[in-house]
Amino acid sequence: MDYLVIGSNGFAQVGDPDYFTKAKIELRILFEFLQTNYPVPDEFASKAYYYIKAFNHDFGTYHEVVVIFDDLYLSTLEDSELESDNEMFNKFWEWFNSVESVDLESEDLTGQIQQAYRKTLNIEKGDHLKVVRVA
Repeated sequence: MDYLVIGSNGFAQVGDPDYFTKAKIELRILFEFLQTNYPVPDEFASKAYYYIKAFNHDFGTYHEVVVIFDDLYLSTLEDSELESDNEMFNKFWEWFNSVESVDLESEDLTGQIQQAYRKTLNIEKGDHLKVVRVA
């Protein structure tokens, strides 16, 4: 198994005291958006899936949406002399390229993430005053 990075929105920033709360919200919304609008094709349902992966960075751990896929299976399709296998190989990459080209920082997705995050803030405790930058 291998993975291909799709990315994140950038709303949650490593080093932000609320990083994990923001990241959880951001990634849930992106994950649901991708699964709904760019589902894994049925032919690859047992060979690929969306996943939230943690990555290490000098400033801490961050998370992004990735596609986990069976690289051995894709290699077999690519190396096959059967036209149907080659078509399947191309279909996977056409699907992934469409997913990879999605604007995860669109105004709509960013707005959904911001709105969901604001709902977690406790106004009575003054949480909203701690937020220096919401986007």
